[in-house]
Amino acid sequence: MKYVYVKDSEGFTVKKKENEVLPDEVLITKKEHEELCGITYYKQNIAKGGKREGSGRKKEFDEKVRITVDLDKSEVDFILEFAKSKNISKNKAVRFAINNLKSA
Repeated sequence: MKYVYVKDSEGFTVKKKENEVLPDEVLITKKEHEELCGITYYKQNIAKGGKREGSGRKKEFDEKVRITVDLDKSEVDFILEFAKSKNISKNKAVRFAINNLKSA
């Protein structure tokens, strides 16, 4: 079933099935329909998309650097157990330990 855009005798526009077009309605293009019913205005002046300043999750740190560290199994188990007991991530557990070393 093919759809078409029509304008009636009062100037209103709608999208209809091709076989439902009445004799007093005039076929128009999709572009004409969007201009007459205000969709074009909405898209150009109101609808916003994409990245907006200030939106999204706030940064916890300015710059992250990934490193690799070799640890004993007991040290890894300690970090995992500590993180689980405090209900925090492994990364936060390691940062907690580093901050305590800084302040000592």
